[in-house]
Amino acid sequence: MTDLLTIEGLRTEFPGERRPFAAVDGVSIAVARGKTLGIVGESGCGKSMLSLSVMRLVPAPGRITAGRVMFDGQDLLKLPTSAMRDLRGRRIAIIFQEPMTSLNPAYTVGDQIMEAMKAHDKKGRNFRARAAAALDRVRIPAPDRRLDEYPHQMSGGMRQRVMIAMALSCAPDLLIADEPTTALDVTVQAQILDLLRDLQAQTGMAIVLITHDLGVVAEMADEVAVMYSGRVVERASAAALFDDPQHPYTLGLLGSVPRLEEKRDRLLAIEGSVPSAAALPPGCRFHPRCVFGAPACTAEQPPLRGLAPQHEAACIRAPVEALAA
Repeated sequence: MTDLLTIEGLRTEFPGERRPFAAVDGVSIAVARGKTLGIVGESGCGKSMLSLSVMRLVPAPGRITAGRVMFDGQDLLKLPTSAMRDLRGRRIAIIFQEPMTSLNPAYTVGDQIMEAMKAHDKKGRNFRARAAAALDRVRIPAPDRRLDEYPHQMSGGMRQRVMIAMALSCAPDLLIADEPTTALDVTVQAQILDLLRDLQAQTGMAIVLITHDLGVVAEMADEVAVMYSGRVVERASAAALFDDPQHPYTLGLLGSVPRLEEKRDRLLAIEGSVPSAAALPPGCRFHPRCVFGAPACTAEQPPLRGLAPQHEAACIRAPVEALAA
């Protein structure tokens, strides 16, 4: 199966007081056609900045300083601005984190969906009918009436469905979903995930699912990339990652997830927090928080290395058997 999106050595920098710092630091991942890649990690690990870098929407004064973003055979970083603008929405779409703030409160839902359609179909017609069909597709009842409503008249779950309808209005090949269920309750979250699965099956689109929720990753992803401090520290199939995690950070994340079959007095926690990109520790960026840390961990930043077919981790003490020693 060919890859639709391949990211190679991507680096996104922001100016600092003494020198630039990287919010995305040498990330390399791939997304196969029709498959779902889950990108997981704590807040501040660079997940959202990675998605903005792919879309070439990095906020100023940030800039992409290295790497390639190959989409269907063309490097997005070398495209003229006009060509990239045409690609966004039409072939690559994104759902941002907060539907409550991503929709414009001054315009009706219908106007906002039709605006996306008109941007990529200058000679098209029947935009209202197509917008109603888009709402119907994401299971919003009475779509004709809903087109004339404003975002504040809808629940959080409905607004998230509107965002999905807008993103899919031009039938993109790739959908980037940045924390699509963060602000939703468990029942609505399940409905949104079911919807994304069904739409993927119908359209064959690839999905990049960015989340901190390992339960969502387990349910949705074919492949998983674990990010920490701007870098990918583990990359594997979803089955391999959950059955046989190979990086201490992944072990910590999985250990903090409650399990019905296990009785614990308290959840496990990873002590400390993600370091600032402007003040990184020497060597492995996770070692100050790592229960398996050793003096050698401070010597250099470990690269991703293969531990099994299609399973890589960036830890000098991996595989996991060595960590238990």
